[in-house]
Amino acid sequence: MLDNSILSKIKKFDKLALAISGGKDSMSLLFYFCQNIDKSKFFVITVHHNLRGDEGRRDRDFVIDYCKKHGVECMAFEEDIPSFCSQNGFSVEQGARIRRRQIFSDIVAEHKAQRVVTAHHSSDQVESILMHIFRGSGIRGLCGMSFDDGLLLRPLLYTDKKEIDDYVEANKIPYVEDSTNFCVDYTRNKLRREIIPLIKEAYGGLDKNILRLSQRAKEIFDFIDNQSQRYKIDKKEVFIPSGVLQGEKVIAQHTVINAVDKISTRVDLTVKHIDAIIALNKKLTGASIDLPFGLKAYKDDSGVVLSKISESKLEGKIEGYGRYVLGDKVLVLSKDKTNLSKLKCDMDKLDGAVIRNRKDGDIFKRYKGATKSLGDYFTDSKIAKRLRDNVIVIAKDNIVLLLPEYEISDYVKVDENTKNIAYINVESI
Repeated sequence: MLDNSILSKIKKFDKLALAISGGKDSMSLLFYFCQNIDKSKFFVITVHHNLRGDEGRRDRDFVIDYCKKHGVECMAFEEDIPSFCSQNGFSVEQGARIRRRQIFSDIVAEHKAQRVVTAHHSSDQVESILMHIFRGSGIRGLCGMSFDDGLLLRPLLYTDKKEIDDYVEANKIPYVEDSTNFCVDYTRNKLRREIIPLIKEAYGGLDKNILRLSQRAKEIFDFIDNQSQRYKIDKKEVFIPSGVLQGEKVIAQHTVINAVDKISTRVDLTVKHIDAIIALNKKLTGASIDLPFGLKAYKDDSGVVLSKISESKLEGKIEGYGRYVLGDKVLVLSKDKTNLSKLKCDMDKLDGAVIRNRKDGDIFKRYKGATKSLGDYFTDSKIAKRLRDNVIVIAKDNIVLLLPEYEISDYVKVDENTKNIAYINVESI
């Protein structure tokens, strides 16, 4: 079913996750992998959306049972898509697609697999491009899906649907039929079953022509993409310089897309959102806008920062040396100095202090410096407002003793009376 060049690309990966629904296309993919790929190098994920009642549970169980019979590891995900869509204002199609991609993204981010493999084929590509056109997509949408986008691997993308059907029939591959495939209430099904056949009546060679358009768009897109890489990444943030946002609009828009991709899956980020980010560059420093999926954009002194920061409540008490887990960070207080140790303090002066977020009335006496409000310290140290609520504060009452990511207070400095030194580091989880 796949030529040797595609098979060799698949075999380069150490671990892959196959997204299997139980339908004909995905089962042909699973069967092919079982026949041609070492089973230690892939596993199956199947998502039950809770949209089709008993039929959905049947499909999930079918995939699980097939994997058991053929010695393939299987991970089943149970999702309440109706509630997810209701809470976020999504259509069923949109919500299911977004949640699936979030699951896929987590699997790759957690290093469980290097890619998630889907069974998208050439007819799916044509449908996707047409849907993008009807929605008013830009040149990126004309490119359609890619063989490998860094998250999803689509080995069947250049394979004709009839070839897949013939492969299933020749090998007697079992599969289940999703009854919603015949329902035109869903956008893609309406396109597949009603609109595309009408277009083909009027214009022959639709698939070939759309795929040719896709290839030409990809060539133009790649050129623009090479010009749209001027951004800086720092953990959960991406900085775009003002000069880029003030330049050619197409480059500015594409740079925003690339930047958002670095900290999010960018599902359904619209032109409206992209243009709002560019417009933010003309606002005063500190201005911000909210974006989908927990993203936020801030105007900085010399550009725009895209951030995925969520407020975290910091709680704890210093009780000697050790590791203190604080959300997605770990505070490390060690007896021994390491290459990662950036600060040191008197451990005995720190013992018993509370770990928390900042509060009104906090004061901080800088190391060998003056006493001032914590807010003034943040301002003097040019710590961005968007970061301040998540700064780790270690204090007794309103006296801040340590800001482990930045500086120690003069109150806990090492002096001639110090008996126990704590070497300080903050790690990201």
